Amino acid sequence: MAQAQLGVSFGEFLDRFVKAVSVTAYMIGIGKAPVFAAIIAAVGCFQGFGAKGGADSVGRQTTRAVVQSIFLVIVTDALFSIAFSALDL
Repeated sequence: MAQAQLGVSFGEFLDRFVKAVSVTAYMIGIGKAPVFAAIIAAVGCFQGFGAKGGADSVGRQTTRAVVQSIFLVIVTDALFSIAFSALDL
């Protein structure tokens, strides 16, 4: 995308990426992603098992799952931020 949209070569992108993003920030981001994925999957499964009846119930449970997932991911990210701040990361 960097090459197609901005005319930045792959080598130049990697050079800039290493300078712009610290290894710690990269590893924190990589570490948080599976936690967020697990939250989204757990909420989706929990709400999916609560669907009863017809398509109306499925739509209602899907909406609940999306709203709850977004809320929990934001809260979890805030908790990560507090923990990483306390650890000076």
